[in-house]
Amino acid sequence: MLKNDDFLEEFKKSLTATTKSISKNNQVEINFTKENPSIEGNLINLTEPNIDSVKKNLTYIRAEADSLALEFRFHSKDIHMNFVDSSKFANEIFNAVEQSRIEAKGSICFKGIKSNITKKHKLDIQKISNSDEIKIAEAFRYVAYEKFMNLDLGHYNEKNREFIRGKLGDDYEKVFADLKESIDNQKNFGLKIKKYLEDYGFFDHNENIKNKNDINQDNEIDGNNDNNDNNEKNSNENNQNKNETDANTLDLQESISMEEVDEIGDKSSESEVEYFPKVENNNFIDDYKSYTTDFDEVINAKELCDQKELEKLRYNLDKQVFSFLPLITKIANRLQRKLLAQQNRNWDFNMEEGYLDTSRLSRIIANPLNKLSYKQEKEVEFKDTIVSLLIDNSGSMRGRPITVAALCSDILAKTLERCLIKTEILGFTTKAWKGGASREKWIKDGKPSGPGRLNDLRHIIYKSADSPSRRSKQNLGLLLREGILKENIDGEALLWANSRLKKRQEKRKILIVISDGAPVDDSTLSVNSGNYLEKNLRDIINQIENNKEVELVAIGIGHDVSRYYSNAITIMDVDQLGEVLLNELSEIFQVN
Repeated sequence: MLKNDDFLEEFKKSLTATTKSISKNNQVEINFTKENPSIEGNLINLTEPNIDSVKKNLTYIRAEADSLALEFRFHSKDIHMNFVDSSKFANEIFNAVEQSRIEAKGSICFKGIKSNITKKHKLDIQKISNSDEIKIAEAFRYVAYEKFMNLDLGHYNEKNREFIRGKLGDDYEKVFADLKESIDNQKNFGLKIKKYLEDYGFFDHNENIKNKNDINQDNEIDGNNDNNDNNEKNSNENNQNKNETDANTLDLQESISMEEVDEIGDKSSESEVEYFPKVENNNFIDDYKSYTTDFDEVINAKELCDQKELEKLRYNLDKQVFSFLPLITKIANRLQRKLLAQQNRNWDFNMEEGYLDTSRLSRIIANPLNKLSYKQEKEVEFKDTIVSLLIDNSGSMRGRPITVAALCSDILAKTLERCLIKTEILGFTTKAWKGGASREKWIKDGKPSGPGRLNDLRHIIYKSADSPSRRSKQNLGLLLREGILKENIDGEALLWANSRLKKRQEKRKILIVISDGAPVDDSTLSVNSGNYLEKNLRDIINQIENNKEVELVAIGIGHDVSRYYSNAITIMDVDQLGEVLLNELSEIFQVN
């Protein structure tokens, strides 16, 4: 019988070989990481397996690898880029349905892949079924896969079916049947999706479509990833590798089923559990705590990226052209004029004492009997102020929201700096998906119940209050780096930002939080109550608001944050962020 370490190495070798073979691309490399599965250029990142995950989620692990490999085989990035639009909402739906096309085409070609992906989708749908919120992109993905494969993903998917049926009306069946006819042709398939997005109002015609020059430029930078199934150059070699891989995989599977069944469990079990199984006898306690803070970090943005890459990221950020930018600049200038006007020195004249009014000395020269005139400076209502921007760096902010937040923060910092108002820009996320080193320590310690927060915090300083904007400008480019945005534990981030402000000497302290959702960390919520992070956030907000030492404002992007914060604004379109941010500051600094 293989030892655990030896078995895992054999499993990884088999998974690597199978994934490469399915991708039908000799340039593909496989990397195992603690983060979520992803594709970076020709690199496929797969989640690092362990004995527990293989035992409980063998099919799930295979399905994740299969899905990414199929993307290389049946998806052309060049074709896809022609359909990329500036509308994040439309892009999400487009990408979801295209992913279903890829997975369905692969499932038709390979029965084993069909079994893996179908089981994975059932598990994913079951996990999200308890949520009252329906994510439209996810709903389209699972319903599309059902229709393309002519199968049933179970009663948990009924909510998604009803939601999509409500959006498409009587054309529900016709739309998916039409798309299914083009499942083998990515270009025709994409044209049809785009047409339906426009027909049913998912497209915003006022948003500028990315021009072809930018698309070509991006393709040159990112490299050509045209990996569709028409590449015949290496087909014979790949087929030979496939046969060898299938034989190796079969040998390993027989080894698992014959020798490791007691240790790993039945790989074909239909009742596979979630990635994070609930811990039994979890006696939840109300007091918020962290299982360990050994792996948390507060770090400057420039330490997470080398200077050359940071410059490139900032360049890409500056290339973004948004229709709202002229308006934001106009409002920023208006805010600057208002703040400078409030900070001008004002005087009372003809006073008995004070500073000598030199402008009236000519009267004394003309008539020595005239008294000297003095002036006194009026007390200025404008207090010495610091503004702190705390930006949610969660994965759901990826794309347009984080780009807009970065640009708006940059403009705001420059504007306030001209008015001698200190500004700092902070971000909060986690170092890893699904728990990181904190969870590994908890598992090693025997999974004690009620562990509390179970992930590694990462608090990022993009611009400190005492750093000039010109020195910190490049740091905001980090927000565009792949892999930075992960999960969000808002309560502790808010406490961190507040503690930084409390140490400052300024008389007035303002903290503005920009977020697009409630706190979420799968690792923590899997072993604590469902409202564990949310309750902590409410407690921290109440503490800050009752203390009144820091003025707290929240801006929710597509998410109502007024249920948490007393002073809150919700915007449904991320392009409104800059205008709302500057208008809110104008009101805060308004002198009554």
